[in-house]
Amino acid sequence: MSALTAEDKYRNFIPDESLKYLEKLFSEFDKDAIIEVYTRKGPHDEYNEFTLNLCHALATLTGKIKIFEYSLDSDMASKRGVDTTPTVLISPESYDIRFLGAPAGEEGRALIEALNLASRGTSIISDSTKEIMSKLDSKRHIKIFSSPTCPYCPGQAINAFKAAVVSPDKVSAWCISTLENSDLAEKYKVGSVPHTDFNNEISFIGLEAEEKFMTQLLFLKPLDDILKKQREIKKETGQKKNETDIDLVIIGSGPAGMSAGIYAKRSGLSCVILDKQGVGGQIALTPKVENYPGFPNVQGFDLVEILSTHAREYTEIKQFVEVLDIQYGERIKVVTDETTYHAKGILLATGVKVRMLGVPGEEKFYGHGVSYCATCDGNFYRGGKVLVIGGGNTAMTDALHLKKLGVETTIVHRGDSFRGEKVLQDAVAREEIEILWNCVVSEVLGEDQVVGARLKNTKDGSEFERETDGLFVAIGQTPNTVLAQKIGVKLCDDGFIEVDTSQRTNIERVYAAGDVTGGVRQIITATGQGAAAALTAFEDFNRFYADENKIPKNIW
Repeated sequence: MSALTAEDKYRNFIPDESLKYLEKLFSEFDKDAIIEVYTRKGPHDEYNEFTLNLCHALATLTGKIKIFEYSLDSDMASKRGVDTTPTVLISPESYDIRFLGAPAGEEGRALIEALNLASRGTSIISDSTKEIMSKLDSKRHIKIFSSPTCPYCPGQAINAFKAAVVSPDKVSAWCISTLENSDLAEKYKVGSVPHTDFNNEISFIGLEAEEKFMTQLLFLKPLDDILKKQREIKKETGQKKNETDIDLVIIGSGPAGMSAGIYAKRSGLSCVILDKQGVGGQIALTPKVENYPGFPNVQGFDLVEILSTHAREYTEIKQFVEVLDIQYGERIKVVTDETTYHAKGILLATGVKVRMLGVPGEEKFYGHGVSYCATCDGNFYRGGKVLVIGGGNTAMTDALHLKKLGVETTIVHRGDSFRGEKVLQDAVAREEIEILWNCVVSEVLGEDQVVGARLKNTKDGSEFERETDGLFVAIGQTPNTVLAQKIGVKLCDDGFIEVDTSQRTNIERVYAAGDVTGGVRQIITATGQGAAAALTAFEDFNRFYADENKIPKNIW
């Protein structure tokens, strides 16, 4: 006879390394969080069992989680509008937050945060989200299509859950697992996750910063369209721009920009941080951060909230503000929709973006055969064949991951040897993954779906076609240097901004920090560079403007 109680068995369902974190989190719960699980016997029994075990295991850790089980044929299922198995509802009397499919793997993180939000409510939601959602005057139905292996899906689902908690009478938020709901995924043409749908009117691929997510949810439009419309309205109404004198304009609100804002203000400089996207830069899209000193394990959006709260104590961060023009002079003119800043100097902390192939067919099939995340989208290609493009650590890691999923995998690399670590090269050889050396993609082929790729040999220029169901692109990142190039900032051979040890560029009073400068692209180096740039600017401004003859007469 077993000595383990039912509670012991459920508790053992959770890994030891997660128990302390969960117990601490649950100790901060306020009101009860209710879980309703709906199941029906059949082909999804394995998913049903996992879901019930996980939910019961969580309930053993705190008295604040209550679990109720219902059959899909029950009156309660009919009342709740539940028709798939398994389905998990979170505090359904208060919110329409639900999981269609087992919250397994990475999706489990979204379940934990859904319970946290259901118990603690708006007290753990940012003021900016509350402000944006306060303007919502009609219903919103959010569907987040996810995969257990996708590290970015929980962040997008949590964005949706926050919207539902702030506006429970207007917002429903569903996290839909593509594994058990392939019919829904096909209906909504899901080819990459996270795939977000608002009201069956507009959809997005990928994880988005929280404020950007909320703004697009409010307007039911992509952010670029929102900003464009706002510019048109201002032009039509003849609104005059504000003219503002300022010491330092910081462009970019990632770790480098926020750190610079803190140090600039503490040095006595007036400054503002401008960002076209939401606060946080790449860190806002990072599922888990484990290498930032003082935070052994923190989710990216949580670290963003900590950094941005700190930065806002010192300086204003203006989100969704696009810099339209920069004109260099003794005062540097920075032009936005609403304001023209006359600055002593500017700091470029504009970050990086995923490097694309730039070939015909790539944009057309993005999210539907062309992907930049193997862990997110690999499950879509089980039993199929794919090409992995690249020759570094990421490309080899992606290839190994796909091969283990049962995908026929081929690496396409422009060179004749890999750049990545020896251990990964050995693993690729051991798995007998095919490699097409000295080849690049010149076109992605297909009409309604990807059927192949045209490849070019980099040595003899010959071209040939290769059948494939999809392409995974892993060729690194490219810096955002459009503004830098506009004013003549010198770039390195690899396209990143060239700076000295004090973050100065080749142009006086123009500085750069963070990932846009290349090198070791880590959060800790970005914050250090941002701080250094602000202190350098303080020293330079004192020297440059000490000579009264250099003071622009039309400003002072």
